[in-house]
Amino acid sequence: MKIRERQDKIMKDYQDIPDYANELLVASSIGIDQLLQKLKSLLSLPITITDPLYNVLFSSDVTINSETFSSSVFEEMNTTNHNNARMYQIQTIDNKMVGLAAPIISKNTTFGFLFILGEDPIEIYQYSEIAKFTASLCAIQMQKQREMNQEKVKYKVAFLFDLLYGNMKQREDIIEYGNIWGWNFNNPHQTIVFSLTDFNHFSAEKQILNRIHSYIGKILSDCGKIPITLIKQNQVIVIYPLQTIDDPVNSRDEVKQFSHSVINYIHSIYPEYKVVCGIGKVYSNPTELFRSFQEAKVAYDLGILLNIDIPFFSELGLERILYKHDLQDLKEYYETILGDLEKYDAVNDGDLMETLEAFAANHFDITQTAKALFLHRNTLRYRLKRIEEILNIKLEDFNIKLDISAAFKIKQLHQL
Repeated sequence: MKIRERQDKIMKDYQDIPDYANELLVASSIGIDQLLQKLKSLLSLPITITDPLYNVLFSSDVTINSETFSSSVFEEMNTTNHNNARMYQIQTIDNKMVGLAAPIISKNTTFGFLFILGEDPIEIYQYSEIAKFTASLCAIQMQKQREMNQEKVKYKVAFLFDLLYGNMKQREDIIEYGNIWGWNFNNPHQTIVFSLTDFNHFSAEKQILNRIHSYIGKILSDCGKIPITLIKQNQVIVIYPLQTIDDPVNSRDEVKQFSHSVINYIHSIYPEYKVVCGIGKVYSNPTELFRSFQEAKVAYDLGILLNIDIPFFSELGLERILYKHDLQDLKEYYETILGDLEKYDAVNDGDLMETLEAFAANHFDITQTAKALFLHRNTLRYRLKRIEEILNIKLEDFNIKLDISAAFKIKQLHQL
C-alpha cells in the first residue's frame, strides 16, 4: 500500500477514535509489549519506548536497542509542538530516521518517551494524538508497575527481616518465598554485614549506603548471582549464596575477595569514610541464617576491636566466647589474673603489664619478645622474674599461659 493511501486510511479510521481507543485499551490491559504491537499493527511503523535517557525499555523492532538508540543524536525538528509530542531527526550509528516522541508522564514523574519511528516526517507527525493517547496508557501501566514494585520491595524487606531475626521456622516456607525473587534457598548461604563507622543519618551518608548497596548488587549480578541485600540503619546486609558447603577453602576465598572488592571500591571513591565488615558462618538450612547474621555482627564488632580487615566469625576462637560472656564475670576473672600486676605498675609507675602483654603476644617466646621490645634477653628475663614474684605464678606453666592470654583478650575486647 502506498504511503498516501495508508495515510488516508489511517486518518479516516482515526476520526472514529473510540475504536482505536478500545483496541489500545484492551491491548494495554495485557501489557506494554502487547500495546506496542497493537499500535505497530495499526500504523505499520516501528514503535519504541525509552526511559528519560533514551535507553530502550520496549521496542516492536528487534533492531532497535539501548546500545544503538541511547547513543544516537536527537535533533528537534522545527515543527509546532502538538500536545507535547515533538518531532526529532534521529541519527543512529547505522542510519537516519525521524521520530515522534510523546512523553510518558504520571503523577509529575516522567517515565520516558514513546517514539513512533519512520522516514516521512509528514506522515509521522499526523499521529501526534494517537501517540499521546498511547503514551497515557503506557503511563498508567508503568505507574501501576512502579507501585507494584514498591509493594514488592516492602514485602521483600519484611521477608528478609523475618529471615534474619529467626521469625521463619519452616524451611519450605523460606524456599517458597525466596522463589518469588529468584533466590534459591536450597543452596547454602552466609551473611555479610558492611557498615560505615561513625555513621550519622545525614542525607550524604545515606547516599553512600545506597551506593554501596547498588555496587554490591552489580558485583553479584555480574557473577551470575541474584542479590539478596538489605539496608538497615548504617548497615548493608548481604545474604551471600554459595554452590556447596563441601568446599570451605574456595568458598572462603570467594567471599573474602568479594568483601575486599566492596571495601576497596568504597575507599576509592570515599577515602574519608571507613567501611568495615563482618562475616557469619555458612548454613545450608535457611532457618539458621539468623545465626549467621548474629555471627556477622559479632565478627564486625571484633574486627574493629582487633583491627581485622575481613573478620570471619568461624576464625575467631577465644575472642568470640569472651566477647559474648557476662561482662562482670570477665572483669572479675581479669582482676584475679592480672589485678595485682596492674596495681603494682600504677603505684610504681612501671610498665611490667606492657612487658607481659608483649610476652603473651609473642607466644611466650623470650627471643621474639626481646626483639619486639628492643630489650636485651637478660633484661627481659629479669622483668619476667619480677612479674612471677608479683603474681605468685610460674610462667612456664601451660595453664598460667592460657589464663594470661585470656585476660589480655578480655582487656582488649572490653577495653578494660
